[in-house]
Amino acid sequence: MQNEKISRHQFLRKMGLGGSALLAVYCGATLSSCENEVATPITSNTNTLTIDLSAAANAALAKNGGYIVKNDVVIAKTNLGTYVAVTLICSHEGNKAIIYQTSEFVCTVHGARYDNTGKGLNANGMFGIKAYQTSVSGNILTVTL
Repeated sequence: MQNEKISRHQFLRKMGLGGSALLAVYCGATLSSCENEVATPITSNTNTLTIDLSAAANAALAKNGGYIVKNDVVIAKTNLGTYVAVTLICSHEGNKAIIYQTSEFVCTVHGARYDNTGKGLNANGMFGIKAYQTSVSGNILTVTL
């Protein structure tokens, strides 16, 4: 048996995966629309994230300046004791590198900075990032996406 070298394109064609089949797989098995990951960081079908503030996994949110990341959303407790949430994806180059630091969101890759509303604070952050509404009821923090 001889090993035959073929290109990826040739392999996929031999497997019967033409362009439209690959497009359907890539776009979630429907051809209605392809979504840009930067524009829609949340892949679930739900419109909210629910965080139990009493759970050990969310202990960072007990102190001002603490933050967690859940489903590509950065949720932080401000120095005023309120909760804010933004996308994990930086608008500068699309890196998933946003953290909360000293009362603002910062991209650890290129230093883009954003205020608590997602507004850019420097040149790398000039396009801003998506911010989400938050609400608290008892020990439950809800982030509306």
